[in-house]
Amino acid sequence: MRILILGCGPLTTLLLASPESNEHQFTILSDDIDCLNEVANEPAVNTLLTLEPLMQDYLQLGGIDTADAFLALSEDEHQNILTSQIAKHIFNVQKVVCRLEDPELQRLYSEMDLEIVNPTLDLLQDITRTLES
Repeated sequence: MRILILGCGPLTTLLLASPESNEHQFTILSDDIDCLNEVANEPAVNTLLTLEPLMQDYLQLGGIDTADAFLALSEDEHQNILTSQIAKHIFNVQKVVCRLEDPELQRLYSEMDLEIVNPTLDLLQDITRTLES
């Protein structure tokens, strides 16, 4: 499965270290160059440094048009919402996971056919379950 991830942080590195990650090809978009350098040596991982807020262009450079899944896991909830909607409704990605902590945003956007995960719960398990379905 080809998975495009927005955000590079502890959750992304945890996901890449999981046994299930061996079955997937990842592209990670982030402005955190240190984290990208840390994961760049992982097998089946491509990285793309994002320097400007032209997210749709970065999504295309990252291969959104051929992605099987998109995971918006950045710390910026509004960026996660925006890119998740672009992935789902413009690029027609079948599996889209959006990391949101705010309960009001969770309620609102779960009604828009997005899989919403809460970072305070067992997020890795939720993501793995979504990818397997």
